[in-house]
Amino acid sequence: MLKFAVIGYPVKHSKSPAMQLAGFQALGIEATYEKVEVAPGELPAVVRHFVDKDYRGWNITVPYKEEIIPLVEVVGEEARAAHSVNTVVNRDGRLLGYSTDGYGVEQALRHDFGLTAQPAHQVFLGAGGAARAAAVYAARHGARQITLANRTAANAERIAALVKAAAPECEVVVTSPTDNLLRQMLRNAELVLQCTSLGLHEGDALPVPPEWIPVNTPVFDFVYTPSQFKERLVAQGNRVSNGLEMLLQQGCKSFELWTGQPAPVEAMRQALYQNEE
Repeated sequence: MLKFAVIGYPVKHSKSPAMQLAGFQALGIEATYEKVEVAPGELPAVVRHFVDKDYRGWNITVPYKEEIIPLVEVVGEEARAAHSVNTVVNRDGRLLGYSTDGYGVEQALRHDFGLTAQPAHQVFLGAGGAARAAAVYAARHGARQITLANRTAANAERIAALVKAAAPECEVVVTSPTDNLLRQMLRNAELVLQCTSLGLHEGDALPVPPEWIPVNTPVFDFVYTPSQFKERLVAQGNRVSNGLEMLLQQGCKSFELWTGQPAPVEAMRQALYQNEE
């Protein structure tokens, strides 16, 4: 019986187990996939435990995507560029770290919006881990301008530095959610990505006024749950993705890294979307 897991703090909300277990079952792989909550300071001990117990791989969610990096021996190119690892592969005690988040966003944009190439100008609302991996990946794979809008300028500046290091030819603009510059950037954007946690809870403020976003601009929201922001965007005519397809696609890539086999995407999609209902 092969063993896999997802780690984070908190991690009880994770939708990954249903999806990954469906993938293993579809291919006849006997495996477990569990949620492991890792309290602050416990990450090194948990990783040692996983190696000792021969876990073949695990996913990492917030807040450990950067903290895990010194604990793996090899860091993949995308993960190194974004300073973010969300997938670890254990090959006989040798740990390899990868980032599949950017790939997940790219494939979700293809599935949800029919976008076959990275939009040239992308606006990111928020500057957390989701924005970091997605922005760096977008810049490395064809985006020509990245706008980062965040309340805390230092967080956006850090992502801007990573983007510039990874793709020097990509122009990066840092602004705040209330700045008139953001309104100008939104008018010219080909894609808006909502990367804040706003919308997770009823009564949350809006990331930006929806009317700032032109109706022909698609909006990718990393918050899976229904929100006033998404409802108002749909009402005014925008195409909106709730990010669930991104979760599927990044998980499928993790699956392939662990097993060396093509992921049974439809089986995993069905399990994930049923789990969402």
